[in-house]
Formats: sequence, structure tokens, C-alpha cells
Amino acid sequence: MTYTAITLADLKVDMAQRYDESIFWTAEEARLAINEALRDWNLLTGRWQRRLTLSTGAGTVEYALGTTMLYSTRVSISQVPLHPTSLLELDLGRPTWRSETTASGGAVPTVPPLWAPVSLQPLALWPATSGVGVNNLIVDGVANTPILVEDADLLDLGEELHDPLLDYALHVVAFKEGGARWQAPLPYFTTFLQLAAEENALLKASKAFRRFAGLDRRLDMQPTRVGPTQIDTLSRQGG
Repeated sequence: MTYTAITLADLKVDMAQRYDESIFWTAEEARLAINEALRDWNLLTGRWQRRLTLSTGAGTVEYALGTTMLYSTRVSISQVPLHPTSLLELDLGRPTWRSETTASGGAVPTVPPLWAPVSLQPLALWPATSGVGVNNLIVDGVANTPILVEDADLLDLGEELHDPLLDYALHVVAFKEGGARWQAPLPYFTTFLQLAAEENALLKASKAFRRFAGLDRRLDMQPTRVGPTQIDTLSRQGG
């Protein structure tokens, strides 16, 4: 995979060259469409990543990730990975979890084993640490998508993504036109999603991706059988 630094100006020129009829968009519309293509690619594949190092506070349950990370994918404390769970699972399996710390005793672990996303950015730990930990919370996740503003702004872009991203940008700008002009680049949208699925095989099992792609909407209405939660397992081990 070869990365090249390309400017916004170059991307706009290349986008125009990929359309063989009269241009029906402005330079600003091209910029917005290119940025939307970058955002959607990052949403679906997590292409741009980063790591945050935070300190834990005594009794602190929730931690904010700031403005440079979209969402977390892996959380560790003192180099030990934590298992992901959900707020619903914590609330149902351990109603008192927000008031518990590693010093609570009983069935409460002495080291946090679980983390849960509160929303896209904040995350929660269970149990909270009883003391202050300096730079012991490591969060890996998806970084904010690079936003191109000026024509001279640079983007490190893999050669394999150059054409699909610009094709997707053409699909975006054609939306305002409607009709046949919008229908024509629809295959670009399908190709974009297929490439995203190949980039990250987990997408094929992701509900968010399947909804974005319009696939198997009926699956959302089918009941699922839920096995024991992680908290149930930990409680049995603690007992």
C-alpha cells in the first residue's frame, strides 16, 4: 500500500477529470463532497487511528476522550487489556456498579476488568479505581477525520483509495441534481461500500454498516437469545 501526499487542489482537479460531461458543481461543493467521502470512509473503516494516555482518578467512573478521537476501540489499564461491555449490561447485571471501586471488596474485582462506551467518545470503567493512577489508562481508537479547508492542505492518501473516494464524492455532489444524473453514479456508492467491507471484515457483521448499506433490515426485528453476561461470569468467579 503506497501513500502519497496530495493537496485538496489536486483532488478537486482529479474529481473533475473523472466526469466526462459539463461540470455542475462549484469548487466549494467539491471540497465538501471530498470531505464527506473522507468522513464516511473513516466511519466505516477506522482508517485514521490514534492512542490516548490518561490518568485514572479515585472513584472516577467516566472518562472523556477529548476532541481528537471519534470513538475508542481498545482500552487498557497498566498494559492489561479490558473487556468491552455496555452500560445496559452493567446496569442490569450490577445495578450498584457506579458506586463500586477496586477497594469495595466482596465480588468486586481489585482491578477493573470491563469498559463500556457511554456514547461515541466518553467511556466508563468497572469498577472505578480506588486511587489515582498516573498515565495508566491507555485508549486506542479512531482519530478525527482530516478535514481539508485550503487548496494547499495535504492529505496522506493510499493509491488504492484515490479513485473510489473521488467517485464517491461525485455521487455526493450529484445528489442535488436528482434524476438520471444522480442515478448514474450510484454504482460508485456500491463500490465504496464493498471496498469498505474488504478493508474491515468486521463491517459485514456490524449493524451500523448493514443499516448504512441497506442490507437485511428485517434482521433487526428478529428476537435474539442472550447468554450469560460478562458480569454474571465475573460474579460466579468471585463467589
